[in-house]
Amino acid sequence: MEIDVRLATAHDRTALEEFYSREGISFQNLSTRNALLAQGAPKETMYVVAVAGDLVVASLKLDVGKDPSFGLVGHIRHFEIEDELEETILGVRMLQKIAKIAEEKGFRALDTIVSEKRADIIKIYLSSGFKENHKEVHLRKDFRPRLF
Repeated sequence: MEIDVRLATAHDRTALEEFYSREGISFQNLSTRNALLAQGAPKETMYVVAVAGDLVVASLKLDVGKDPSFGLVGHIRHFEIEDELEETILGVRMLQKIAKIAEEKGFRALDTIVSEKRADIIKIYLSSGFKENHKEVHLRKDFRPRLF
């Protein structure tokens, strides 16, 4: 099976919607809600996709922000790969494509935040030259449930 890794185009929208739906994620929410980066709102957003025929089999979202004291930083989010392809080099190929884009656009860094439950994705990042910068702990105090 030939898999093409490339930037998504407007023609890929339906295939992206179907892919993220299979992964249990609403593409509509991904495309309309941008993360507030440390630098503020993203300057640019793009998707990198892996396509086999007309089917998207992997995707990630790249938000680009500018840190006034550091420069352009790419923030990788929503990196998903079809289950059957997780143990292949596809994830590494996706990150290689992102690294090439980062170099062409003059990024100073690529960042991502990954849940520790996603050991499969963490392994892909580490094998692609990413280093753990720090760990965070998400804390929450729950109160009584709301009626509405």
